[in-house]
Amino acid sequence: MEAAASPAAPATPVRPGRRQLLLGAGHLAGLWAITFAQPLLDLLGQNPDFFVARGNSVGDILILAFGMVIVPPLIMLAIEWIALKISDRVYMGVHFFFVAAIATFLFFQFQKNTGLPTLLIVVIGVGLGVLFAYALFRSAFLKNLMDILIAAPIVVLVMFVFFSNANKLIFPDSDKVELASNPNADTPVVLVIFDELGTNGLMTNTRTVDARRYPNFAKLEKTSTWYKDQSTTAYFTPRAVPGILTGENPSYDTLPTSADQPNSIFTQLGKDYKFHVMEPVTQICPESLCPREEAGSRQLRRLKALASDLKYVEGRLVLPPGLADRLPDVGTNFEGFGGNGDDTSGDAGADKKTFSSQKEANFVKGRGGASEPAEYEAFINSIPETDKGFTMMHLHLPHQPWKYDVQGEQYNTSNSIEQLSKSTGPWLVDDNGVATSQARMYTQTGYADTLVGEIRKSLIQKGLWDKAMVIVTADHGISFQGDGVPQRQADDRAMGDVANPPLFIKYPGQKKGVVSLKPSKTLDIVPTIAQTLGLNLNYEPEGVPLQGPVPERPVEVTDIEGNVYSVSVQQMVRQRDAGIARSNKRIGTGPIYTLGPAPELLGLPAPPVPAAVAPKAKATLDDEDLYADYVPGEDLIPMFITGTSDGLPEGTLIAVGVNGKIRGTAKTFAFEGADHFGALVDPASLKAGANRINLYEADGKKLTPLGGN
Repeated sequence: MEAAASPAAPATPVRPGRRQLLLGAGHLAGLWAITFAQPLLDLLGQNPDFFVARGNSVGDILILAFGMVIVPPLIMLAIEWIALKISDRVYMGVHFFFVAAIATFLFFQFQKNTGLPTLLIVVIGVGLGVLFAYALFRSAFLKNLMDILIAAPIVVLVMFVFFSNANKLIFPDSDKVELASNPNADTPVVLVIFDELGTNGLMTNTRTVDARRYPNFAKLEKTSTWYKDQSTTAYFTPRAVPGILTGENPSYDTLPTSADQPNSIFTQLGKDYKFHVMEPVTQICPESLCPREEAGSRQLRRLKALASDLKYVEGRLVLPPGLADRLPDVGTNFEGFGGNGDDTSGDAGADKKTFSSQKEANFVKGRGGASEPAEYEAFINSIPETDKGFTMMHLHLPHQPWKYDVQGEQYNTSNSIEQLSKSTGPWLVDDNGVATSQARMYTQTGYADTLVGEIRKSLIQKGLWDKAMVIVTADHGISFQGDGVPQRQADDRAMGDVANPPLFIKYPGQKKGVVSLKPSKTLDIVPTIAQTLGLNLNYEPEGVPLQGPVPERPVEVTDIEGNVYSVSVQQMVRQRDAGIARSNKRIGTGPIYTLGPAPELLGLPAPPVPAAVAPKAKATLDDEDLYADYVPGEDLIPMFITGTSDGLPEGTLIAVGVNGKIRGTAKTFAFEGADHFGALVDPASLKAGANRINLYEADGKKLTPLGGN
């Protein structure tokens, strides 16, 4: 009888070594590249205007790309190396976790457009991520596929650096420019470009600027030529502003840089004029004429800001829709998505003195990037005191975020109703919610008006006003039409809102105001400057000088994909007038701090609110602590009074009492599962220390208490 064969001894598992460590790191690098790096770099590669607007250098862009692709995998490699030093089991556990975690986010993206509930997307994503990691440990076939994926980081980098639209920034054409010679020109020129300001936003009737809201624009109207039917060529700042500065309307994929658009007002005056330029979103002024920020310590600041903002962009790309929508909007600005350290939320626990920008205010020569009141003031005060001076300032006003009162003091915002539209797309609320945003935008326009007055004052003090050519315009407007009409996109229904920015030109020596109904365009500004100064342009712009006859031209706006939307000037004017009527009905025709649905209630006594309000109908303040101990000059002004209502129908009229008087009115609107309201009050109604805020349902002049602090 044969002896029973002894069982085979179990195979000794191969201990992970350097080869296994590096191979695993390659798998992680490939998985990271396709999950996180590729979506972000693909988006940025399609939108290089993002880098231009932020003033990022070639070095910034390359550091971002290589850092995004290489640094996280290197960090994971270091962690796994430490884990391997501890034990094989720890290494395997760490590697399993990394693979499962990255794969989870990859599977989130596969479910983006399924319409599934957020919780289900998370459960499915986590489950598939863990299953993928388990299969990778067990399947030789899957490991072989992952070996191929090791090349993904190189492919992602090559595609971004060499084949995306960002290639034109990484390998720019020569910045050599041909300067025109105009030695006889000796008229100072001041060009002011506001952002997201429509002509209808300055008016409460169809004839004049509203002097009660905007006294400085009204004064400008009386001493300049107002081209009332002005139209822009684009709703997108990187396309619209270059048209103002060049007089040309390039193809939609042209970058807003001097390399792509070498002919401009800068090259026509650069040989003979002293420049004072604030060009924060575009780079039409050549670097040889407008030096940009130097590398070094400022590069570190730029990279920190870039990283701070891109984490929100990345989050919107890789998170499930329900979670991504909770992140700050990234579609209406180029920077400051999460505040970048600036507290605008009104959080009572935040540092009260950290809401001002930290950017330098050095704009006497070269390119500025101002976005704060102190910086605007510094720039205006340093306008060159010379007849051969060219001042150009593009102000980020009254563009969102809406956060300034008419004096440029920052007030609190409300996280719950801060973003009431889908980026630049349709409004997400009804007419009452749109009205809340419109009142805020008009208030910030009041600050733009204050700056117009400061510019005029500075020029008068320097003895330049009478002799100067002063141009005040904007890149495009904004629509508060609602009912599915986009807030700020090319749309035939909104041309009277978006395509009709103001244009005021005070010609040298002009004393009296003139209203011109010529069908002017932003492209006509450079030819008009040239005609006034007697310049010999070394190129042929598309626009025409407004001093002479202007041909009949349709209003044409190009979107970011090159589609052209066109209406007649008459259609644009009708839409503009309809927008004015709509605004008057929503928020009245009074001064800034009366804006709201019931201005007739302002100033009435605010009766006491009982300690216990019946639960059938009540209103609750957001951020009650804002009003408990207000310190003027340190705290954000708590003038945007917001809250929610319960037990009241949508559209209920809410009256806001401040320290015993009615100071604001608003109507409730539904947003994200609750009924909200928001009213701006005159900051003069607030006092240092505790402020009493009462809320009422208003029916005529009958005030029913709903709550308060």
